[in-house]
Amino acid sequence: MDNEKLLKTGDRCIYDEPAACTAWCPIHMDVAAFVAEMGKGNFNKAYKILEKRMPFTRVLGMICDHPCESACVREAAGGAIRISELEKAAVKHGYTPPKKALPIPKNAGKVAVIGGGLSGISAALELDRKGFKVTIYEKSDKLGGRLWDYEGANLEKAIIEEELQIFSKLDIEVIFNRRISQKELKEIINENNAVFLGTGEWNENLQINPETFQVQYSSLFAGGRLLYKNGSTILSVSSGRRAAASVERYVKRLSMTAAREREGAFETPLKYEVDDIEPAAPVVRTTDVYSEDEAVNEAGRCFKCRCTKCIDSCSHMKKFNIGPKNYTRQINHNENVILGTRYANKMINSCTMCGLCGEQCHVGINMKDIIQETRESMVEKGKMPPSAHDFALQDMEFSNSSHFFLVKSPSPKYAQSLFKGDESGTEQADYLFYPGCQLSASYPEYVEKAYKYLLSRIKEGVGIMLGCCGAPADWAGRQDLMKNSIERLRDAWAEMGKPTFILACSSCCGIFEKYLPEIPFISLWEIFERYGLPETAQNGKNHILNVHDACSTRHNKNIHESLRNIAVKLGYEIKELKYAKEKTKCCGYGGLVYFANREQTNDFVIDRINESNEDFLVYCAICKDLFVEGGKSTYHILDLIFGENLDEIAHKKMPNLSQRHANRAQLKKKLLRELWNEESEAELTKMEDLIIPSEVWRIMDERYILLEDIEKVIKHAQESGERFFNPEDSSFLANQRIGNVTYWVRYIEKDGAIQVVTVYSHRMEVKKE
Repeated sequence: MDNEKLLKTGDRCIYDEPAACTAWCPIHMDVAAFVAEMGKGNFNKAYKILEKRMPFTRVLGMICDHPCESACVREAAGGAIRISELEKAAVKHGYTPPKKALPIPKNAGKVAVIGGGLSGISAALELDRKGFKVTIYEKSDKLGGRLWDYEGANLEKAIIEEELQIFSKLDIEVIFNRRISQKELKEIINENNAVFLGTGEWNENLQINPETFQVQYSSLFAGGRLLYKNGSTILSVSSGRRAAASVERYVKRLSMTAAREREGAFETPLKYEVDDIEPAAPVVRTTDVYSEDEAVNEAGRCFKCRCTKCIDSCSHMKKFNIGPKNYTRQINHNENVILGTRYANKMINSCTMCGLCGEQCHVGINMKDIIQETRESMVEKGKMPPSAHDFALQDMEFSNSSHFFLVKSPSPKYAQSLFKGDESGTEQADYLFYPGCQLSASYPEYVEKAYKYLLSRIKEGVGIMLGCCGAPADWAGRQDLMKNSIERLRDAWAEMGKPTFILACSSCCGIFEKYLPEIPFISLWEIFERYGLPETAQNGKNHILNVHDACSTRHNKNIHESLRNIAVKLGYEIKELKYAKEKTKCCGYGGLVYFANREQTNDFVIDRINESNEDFLVYCAICKDLFVEGGKSTYHILDLIFGENLDEIAHKKMPNLSQRHANRAQLKKKLLRELWNEESEAELTKMEDLIIPSEVWRIMDERYILLEDIEKVIKHAQESGERFFNPEDSSFLANQRIGNVTYWVRYIEKDGAIQVVTVYSHRMEVKKE
């Protein structure tokens, strides 16, 4: 795994980018944090945030010309936050005297500041903090310049004087009543390492670099109204500060331009959407300054802008409270652990890899691709916990075993019986129906009906292939198993004469698009739209349905449209969910999260079903199973086409794990017998007189224990005699290791029957002495 590339991808995330107001503030006051504290009524903390970036806070806080408000995204939803009014309120309600600063050694050099106005005193303060010996030359008898123009009801003379008293406490020399001529300026330049000119006016035209504030590559720097002609107080402060930074670079002989793109006001890359937000007008103040309650209410309108679009739409990111930047860093740490616990394993295996984050992201970061590469890396290094995906991979193996796997050309005898007198009864197959393993497990009757429908409508011939496409291997990062699955599909396609696949599973569609671009496919839903619906399909009578699109086909517009067209043709009314089509959410099964973190799957289910009160329409069997399990009335599109009692079908629970195996095996057996007059070469054996209570069935599904596992353990115990006997209840306790798992079964033998009392499984191996 390329960890450098991983971290660079994470660093593109704009979650931590500054809000528009902060970026557009010339001194980069943390407006979002400031307003957040105001909203909590923490006026002292808010004032400290203000004071950290804004010098002479009690003065500038009252007169700042607030360019930040012009950038506020709240403007589009009721009006910008009145940041300037909140600053005034912070000064009034939150001022606390500053702590005494420790003196800083003055060994950086000598700098003269010409002009004691806003830019000059701002530069002087900053240079003092940087260790320069500063001398201010002021033409009048006091510092502050334009600050005194604002003296009035809301800004008393005493406050201005108190704020400027800082210069008497610092090691800054101030020379009053000294107007500097052009000749004297040259002398001062020669006597100092650098000079800042902040006089507001000068008797010659200066060529000032607007980025560095340097005058023609000399040791002279200038700012304030010499550069900015709009009279902005906060720009004057900013220019003084930035000029001080340039002075330091100049004296230390550093680059004057490197890494300074964001020193002044800039346009943040952060995006914050307000489309779904109700407008709220600014709070109107009833006095010269907001009261505490008014300030809290006005601050409450603030969005505290952060880009959380991916997090807001994803149950996984919400649960782990993480965005792409921190996620990639945790993956990087996980990848570099040699000895010790890889704490990110559970998080990595709890992502459904649905790709919604990529659709939401303004810069195109898709955790689906990152997690895919991460899981493959974990497998390659032998660091993937076997428990995460073991059952799903065994289930895939079962689907591709002789119990279910099947590739058959159409039965000519059956086809001829459908097309009476027609010569279309041929074993040629221009199409190959591939329903997938999950539809066959949940609704085998629909697979049978769908295949017979295809045989009856498509004269060019439709064969059938049963099996698993390999999606579990892909999600688990098992490229070795994925390669086998792809080769199996390619071989079947070639042997059948390279037909067009008819797919009824969204995961299969995703796998074909990713790994088998050379194989043409069409969805079963497009076939229904093209060839017409069965006459038995019932009219929906304007029943309103929300379509939940499968995440693995989020970009397949043909499937989206054909599914909706079928529903409308059947008389249903479709109302779209907020997250639909290419922006659909995941049901929680994807990425094998259902097996790695069932609690996380439940979060996905609850999040999705709470999005609407209407019934759902889906075209993925697992989506329906999970939503119904979560209490949502849900229809599969095949329910509408082949179903009979629709009210009952909409609440039909999914078969348990053992039944899913049995359903696949029985489907193959039934199709072979009815269409080809053949028998399945593999049968699922079943113990006679085995009694399993409902509570034990529940435990079996929770711990991914199959009926066949229990039968193997009991048979092994009976044949080998290796079991423990409990005389208190006459029960036996037996165990057997099958693959990576050790299964335990406690059972009672009575009257020729075997009753299972409880079951358990773990991954520890029981060694015999």
